[in-house]
Amino acid sequence: MKYGLLSFGILLTVIFGGGFFIRLFRDGDFYIDQFIGGVIGITLLSIGIVKKKALNPDY
Repeated sequence: MKYGLLSFGILLTVIFGGGFFIRLFRDGDFYIDQFIGGVIGITLLSIGIVKKKALNPDY
């Protein structure tokens, strides 16, 4: 799987981060589990981008 880390990072960010921001702005609720899931997704996404750039310098 060539883009596994990027795909998983995007998936976590969209599911947990999106749900977190919707609940935060709509209801004013801060759910720590969705916040942590979104942060993990963003972290995996940045690691995947850095790793892809290190393996392919033309990217």
